[in-house]
Amino acid sequence: MSRSDTKVIVVGAGPAGVSLAYLLASRGVSVTLLERHRDFSREFRGEVLLPSGLEALQQMGLGDVVTTIPHIAPTAFELYANAHQVFRIRLHSESFGAHAPTAVSQPAFLKAVIERARAFPHFRVELGVTVRGLLRTDGRVEGVTVRSQIGSQTLHSDLVVGADGRNSVIRRACDLDVRKHGLDFDIVWFKMPPPAFLGGQSALRAYVGRGHLLIAYLAADGLLQVAWIITKGTYGELRRRGISEWVEEMAHHVTPDLGVHLRTHSRSLTDSFLLSTVSDRVTSWSVPGVLVIGDAAHTMSPVGAQGINIALRDAIVAANHLVPVLRQTSARDRIVAATQAIERERTPELARIQRFQAIPPRLVMGHTFWGAAFRATVPRLLRFEAVRERAAPVMRPILFGHGDVRLQV
Repeated sequence: MSRSDTKVIVVGAGPAGVSLAYLLASRGVSVTLLERHRDFSREFRGEVLLPSGLEALQQMGLGDVVTTIPHIAPTAFELYANAHQVFRIRLHSESFGAHAPTAVSQPAFLKAVIERARAFPHFRVELGVTVRGLLRTDGRVEGVTVRSQIGSQTLHSDLVVGADGRNSVIRRACDLDVRKHGLDFDIVWFKMPPPAFLGGQSALRAYVGRGHLLIAYLAADGLLQVAWIITKGTYGELRRRGISEWVEEMAHHVTPDLGVHLRTHSRSLTDSFLLSTVSDRVTSWSVPGVLVIGDAAHTMSPVGAQGINIALRDAIVAANHLVPVLRQTSARDRIVAATQAIERERTPELARIQRFQAIPPRLVMGHTFWGAAFRATVPRLLRFEAVRERAAPVMRPILFGHGDVRLQV
């Protein structure tokens, strides 16, 4: 068993983990980033950067990373209700300043940020390392025990940051209480060849109605990404009826052009899997010696594409509070206060966003009379530009974030 010491151990090389590790290392704080996978060649979700996330990258000095990796910016947004188009709006860059929504390759993004971080002497990354437990002394966490190809290790640190996602090992090891927010539902998630009817345009389409919600857009790799949101527990019956049956069910809820494309390519779907959605938030982000951020602190619903963007804003706020105290030689009590301050600053935005995310599934998929009334009337009203303009302020926090998040260190 070997021993290693570092100021901060970040567990999990997702967007929250790599960006926080980069910020700490670039400001002279020694940090070790641990990731249980040996590479990033796997399917990711949450690959749409909104203006809030792009602005966060700009503040970090990573704004140009997006241009160096596979990416694509949707040119239009189209909303359909019961397979009929409600409206189509062009996504002008003027509407978003310099930060128009962009779909990126998350594996390429994570690798690019890690490569940038390698330039700093205070940064170290270890891939293929699994955290087995936390080191505790007198009620305080002082590091982790890990297993890798070379065996078991003990890594000591002043702070362990759990950024290891919705199934966080750090969250479980600290026994942090979790509260659910919103409605559970399932998502059938897959890619397929791009349809010819798009004509090379990267329009994002959203289909609502009949208890379903389907979103389709061109991903950074050029394939059509499809997310079919369905009532929880209904997927099993569709699967038992065979792939052609559940593709037919999907095709029934979209426009004829996409329906034909789904049927034609039903045997060439790639990276397909069922995602059980979760929307939750821990009641406390920290214990002495540990902080959780990103999905480990608050698993976001896929509604509104918030995950990666919220994670980047978490990293900025965490860096603002942690860098000043971690630069000091002996600051354990101040580290505890800093982790608590991070939670206090981030909670208002998360509470508002998660409340908003809970609304569309209830309205689109719910069986209440007011849900049916919403589905019958609102799409008709949204045909009018004046109504959409009145509704725009409601969407602003989803696109631009709630509250001003500024890097101050």
